Amino acid sequence: MDNTYFFSAFGTFGNPNGFRQTFFLGGTKAIAQEMRTFDLKTDAIQLFPQSSIYSIRKDYAGGCNLISYSVYTFAKEQNSDRGGTFIGSSLLFVNKIATEGLIISALNDFQNILERNNLSDGIITVNHSDRFSIQKPKDFDKIGFNVREVDELNFSQSNNNYLVVYCETNPTQLQTFFNKAIDLLNIYDTIYFTQSHEIGEFVKQKGIFKIVDANGFKKELDYLEEERLRNLQNAIAELEKEKENLKDEKTKLLEDLNRQISLNEKQHQDNETKIKESKNGISIINKEYDQYSEKIKTIIRDLTADGKIETAKKRHQENKRLFTHTLHQHKNIEQLSPFSSSSNGRMQPAKDIQAYPHGLSGYHSSGRSQEKEFRVDGFKVATLILSLLLIGTLVLCCMWMPKEYLALFSQ
Repeated sequence: MDNTYFFSAFGTFGNPNGFRQTFFLGGTKAIAQEMRTFDLKTDAIQLFPQSSIYSIRKDYAGGCNLISYSVYTFAKEQNSDRGGTFIGSSLLFVNKIATEGLIISALNDFQNILERNNLSDGIITVNHSDRFSIQKPKDFDKIGFNVREVDELNFSQSNNNYLVVYCETNPTQLQTFFNKAIDLLNIYDTIYFTQSHEIGEFVKQKGIFKIVDANGFKKELDYLEEERLRNLQNAIAELEKEKENLKDEKTKLLEDLNRQISLNEKQHQDNETKIKESKNGISIINKEYDQYSEKIKTIIRDLTADGKIETAKKRHQENKRLFTHTLHQHKNIEQLSPFSSSSNGRMQPAKDIQAYPHGLSGYHSSGRSQEKEFRVDGFKVATLILSLLLIGTLVLCCMWMPKEYLALFSQ
C-alpha cells in the first residue's frame, strides 16, 4: 500500500465514545498517534441538518508533512437528539498532493460510500469509527500517478488561526478554492468551506473563527500576494546586501591572512610547510567566497523567476552551511611566537626584552647604580683600615710613653 496518501473516517458516536477517527487504506502508526483529530470546535462552527462542510488543513505528525482534505455531513447519533453531530472523511497526503479535481472526486466517493454503509435514516449505525464499513473509492489508485510537491509551505509553524469561507461548494467551484487555499495555509491552520447559510450565520454570531465570502477569500489571497511580494523583495535585498558585504569581508580577511603569513615567513623560516598550507587555505577561501557569491546570484535569479522564498531560503542556508564549514577549516592560520637572538646564540622570546621597559637607558642606569654601590663599599673598607691603624698607634704610644705622662693622664 502506498503510504503517500490514505483516508481517515470519523464521526460523533455519543456516550461513551464521543468523537472517534480511524485511518483506512494506508497511513502509519506514528502518524495515527500524533495526528490531531478532525473533530469540530462546535462552539465556533457547527453542522445543521442537510448541511456539509469541506476543509483543507496542514499538519506535522510522525515526522511527516501532511495536508488533508476533509468533508463533514450532518448525521445523528444513536439514542440522541444532540445537535452539531456529524460523519466525515478525510483524504490525507504525505509531503505531496494530487490534482484538486481528483481529490474532490475520490473524497466525495469515499464519503458517499461511508454514509451509504453506516447511516440509516440519517442516524449513525455503529458506535465507533473502527467499525465503519468502507470501500476503496473508484479513483483511489489514480491518485498515486498524479501527485506533486508542495512548495512554499511552512509545516512546522502553527498559528492556531481558522478561516471559514461562505461559498459554493460544488466540485467545480471547490476545485478552484482548494487550489488557491494552499498558500493561505501559511496563515491559517485550517480553512473551512460551506454553502450552508445556517452554518455561516452560526460562525458569524459566535465570532471565534474568521468568516468571509468568496470576495473576502479573494481579498485574503490578494493580501497574501502583497505580503509574499514584500517578503520576496526583502529576501532579494538581504541576499544582495550579503553579496556586497562579501567583497569587503573577503578583502579584509585576505589582507589579515596575508599580513599574518608575512610575519610568519619573516619570523619562522624553518616553518615552510605550514606557510604553504596557509597559502593553500587562502586559495581555497578565495575560491569559496567567489563560488558562494555566485551561488547567491543564482538563488537571486531563481527567486526572481519563480518567487519561491522558502525554497530559496533552504538552498541558501545549505550553501551557507557548506561555505561556513569550509571557511572554518581553512581560515585559522597558526600564529608562531616571535624570536630574538641573545649572546649565547640561542633564540629567546621577544617578551624577555620587556624586563627593561625603557630600553638601553634602563640597562645603563642599572650599571651606574652597581658602580656607585661598588664605590661606596670601597670607601667603607678604607675607613675601617685607617681606624685600625689609629687604634694600633694609640696602643703603642701607651706602651712606650714615660710614666710621668701616664700619671698625668690618669689624674
